[in-house]
Amino acid sequence: MKYHLIIHPDLKQDMDRLYQAFKQDQNSPEGREFQAAVDALKALREGRESEYQGKQLGYGPGSHDLRDAAELKVPVVQEYSDHGRPLGPSHRLVYREFEPLPTVENGQVVHDPNAQAYREALNFTARSDEPAAVAGQRLGRERGMPQPELHGIAGGGRPDVGPQRPGVQTTPHRVPVPRDLLRQAAILRDSPPAGTAPKPAATTPASVNRPPTPGPSRSKDR
Repeated sequence: MKYHLIIHPDLKQDMDRLYQAFKQDQNSPEGREFQAAVDALKALREGRESEYQGKQLGYGPGSHDLRDAAELKVPVVQEYSDHGRPLGPSHRLVYREFEPLPTVENGQVVHDPNAQAYREALNFTARSDEPAAVAGQRLGRERGMPQPELHGIAGGGRPDVGPQRPGVQTTPHRVPVPRDLLRQAAILRDSPPAGTAPKPAATTPASVNRPPTPGPSRSKDR
């Protein structure tokens, strides 16, 4: 299953900055971070998130309400505890998932079995820099305050605390596309695949942020 991928504007700026470092030196810390982020974004878009460790996020009194979000755990650098124990993947790609937009033909909503759902990538952040907090801030959420629109959604517990439990859902709960992303979602839905003739669109075409894709995606040992 493939997804339409929406890139948060702040993540786009982060990727632009990392790309500049990548062009200067692919083996620099920022260059390796850029390549790892590109691979993770491609996996997210192509429905290959199971190639990474993942975790559904949640809400707690000291955290942002991220019950509609999840993270991919992405290895970039090897980190160790004070006792020499490997700490696992060093970075997190935090994202949300949305229902497909309805398909309208001749003024009526029709069932489209090929309609693609959406994923919004919020941030790619080192574990030590509190990825869940960064995501919460980018969504404009206040730490310790539950989101009314997420009432009834069960999250995965406090973000980034404790080991991954077997059998626990690691992808986000799928929710309707938020109002502020409707136009961008419609553009993605109505844009033809690369190499095909354009079709009439319900909205005015516009530039859509997409992740850079230098080189093939690579699986990683996790």
